[in-house]
Amino acid sequence: MSSAETAEEHPSPFANISAVVCDHSYLPTRFGGLVENSLVYIAGFVVRQILRKLSCDVCRASLVRDAVPSSFDESYHLLALKNNGGLVIPSQGTVKVLRAAERVIRRASTLQAPKLSTVTHIVREEIGTEDVFLLGEHIEETQYGIDNHHSNLLSLAVSVFLKIRLHHIAKLTSLDLQKGSTRKKLCKTVLFQGF
Repeated sequence: MSSAETAEEHPSPFANISAVVCDHSYLPTRFGGLVENSLVYIAGFVVRQILRKLSCDVCRASLVRDAVPSSFDESYHLLALKNNGGLVIPSQGTVKVLRAAERVIRRASTLQAPKLSTVTHIVREEIGTEDVFLLGEHIEETQYGIDNHHSNLLSLAVSVFLKIRLHHIAKLTSLDLQKGSTRKKLCKTVLFQGF
């Protein structure tokens, strides 16, 4: 039996799939230790940015921790190493929201940047009705129609994080587009050494 006869009997399941698929990111959505540690570190920066915009003391307190968890979660390792007392330690709820946002961003198309409304909507679906910020009764106390402080905190955290990630994605794209340019690399060499 030749390979042509075998191909006719059992068609390839990949026959109708194009070889180049450039509308999807194949980055893993399960994170390793490095990504988890980076997310916690960035979450501290996100919390610092949010604290500047918030006036509600209960909400401000729900975003931070007093110290690295006593159980010493491995994802707080980088933060513990880098912290000399000036870093903000994010709450586990904040990290959970940003982890969900990172998964959405990684699943997004590489051709078009994810929109804030889409990312926020998917993160809200993933988090559901869980009180990740541990606000308790404060949610009902601040209920204004369909909005409350829990919803506002979630939206604010996702928007600040998405802005940071989009700047990073743009920087990587710019570097990728410029890597073929030798003029930029050799500019100082030519100017100062006279070649």
